[in-house]
Amino acid sequence: SIGGGGNGAPHGKALILVAFVIGYTVNGIFGVSKGGIPFQLQDGGTKAATTNIDEIVNGLQQSGDLFAFTHYEKDEEELMEEIRREQESGERDKFYLPKSYKARLDNDHYVDTSNTDGYQKEVYMAAMLLARRLVPSSDNNNNNKAEHGEQIQGNRGNRRGFVLDIGTGSGYKLVKFLSPEFKTVGFETEPAISFLRQKYPNETWVDSGTPEESLPESWNSDGKKPDICICSDVIEHIRNPDDLLRFLLSLQCRSYIISTPKRDVLRSAFWGPPGNRHHVREWTLHEFKLYLESQGFHVIKSFDGIQHASTQFA
Repeated sequence: SIGGGGNGAPHGKALILVAFVIGYTVNGIFGVSKGGIPFQLQDGGTKAATTNIDEIVNGLQQSGDLFAFTHYEKDEEELMEEIRREQESGERDKFYLPKSYKARLDNDHYVDTSNTDGYQKEVYMAAMLLARRLVPSSDNNNNNKAEHGEQIQGNRGNRRGFVLDIGTGSGYKLVKFLSPEFKTVGFETEPAISFLRQKYPNETWVDSGTPEESLPESWNSDGKKPDICICSDVIEHIRNPDDLLRFLLSLQCRSYIISTPKRDVLRSAFWGPPGNRHHVREWTLHEFKLYLESQGFHVIKSFDGIQHASTQFA
């Protein structure tokens, strides 16, 4: 849940950098080819990742944390083009959903202060790994600790980079995976914002306004350009997602990771309204990518989560 409004969006298209690919490299800035990503091992070495969950859990991460993703090697242009034509002919609305789709405009406010990393863990791990590439550190020991969710002791003023989390919820995943290494700012509404300020008083939290409706009219970043903006499973809660995306663009981040549940995987009526009473709309992956691009984002890569098949992000 977040709030809405914001202005000053930059010209051109913002990059949505998902997981491991920045777009201006051939094999990916993470040294990955064919969708693999290096995992940090206990002895400091690396081993190429696969999408085999058993190997990941049993051999690579004793904590069970998953860093791997399945993804589409191609954008399936034929299907994308069909959706574009339907939108241009009026068969789809401005959100790239079928005109017959029924949104839930009286959705209930969702408060997830009790949640930890049961959902969207992969999104935050992707953000952590991307942040390390955008803002590298010479301290490999701290990198290894954060990968395993360990709190790094010492002067938190030495944290590098700048990561925003719009609709941070309980803040648990941001604090666990990003805050040990990076300067972070989380945006939330009441009652979550009060919870966050009490639970994590040493972190920075911004009140984003009225749930499901408003966003800060402006936000002062002290002239710092954020490296990454995370917006994980927020957009489906917003009654006018155009407002949210305009606000994200106004932040002028170097990269964005945006996730939303998959309508074609959730146990919902495909034509709406969503089965989850907290959701206004739900998208398929291709609808979601086209909608994001129509609002000024450039989708570099899109992924399905392994740990949760209903997770998709771009």
